[in-house]
Amino acid sequence: MTQLYGHKWSSQHALYDSEADKAAGCYSEDFMLWAKKTQDLSEMAWRRGMNYVEYRNQEAAQQGEFDSWPPNYAEFVGMCIPVPGSQIFRAFEPKKLPDQSAQERSKVVGRQTLDSLKSLFTEAAE
Repeated sequence: MTQLYGHKWSSQHALYDSEADKAAGCYSEDFMLWAKKTQDLSEMAWRRGMNYVEYRNQEAAQQGEFDSWPPNYAEFVGMCIPVPGSQIFRAFEPKKLPDQSAQERSKVVGRQTLDSLKSLFTEAAE
């Protein structure tokens, strides 16, 4: 975000609140809030969010708006989650119990294939 927003980001989202906190290794409340709220995002979700932030800035620049502000953590998390109905969003089929007759047919075919393979080796040995 610092690369995209520079001082706008760093002035609002300091890593440390003071030099004393920095020396003590105590992160700012804002940093800890972002860390907590984004801790469960996958790498793919982070990438999606950052791509969206970049896209949003590019779109604003094309419209002549060069004063965009960084998102807050809630906006960013929203950018990371795919929208239902989009190409990225995919609802998973619920798992179903296996078809017993299909399993039995598969076992029979498997045994027949195994027997035919075994016969290749027994005929060659004779």
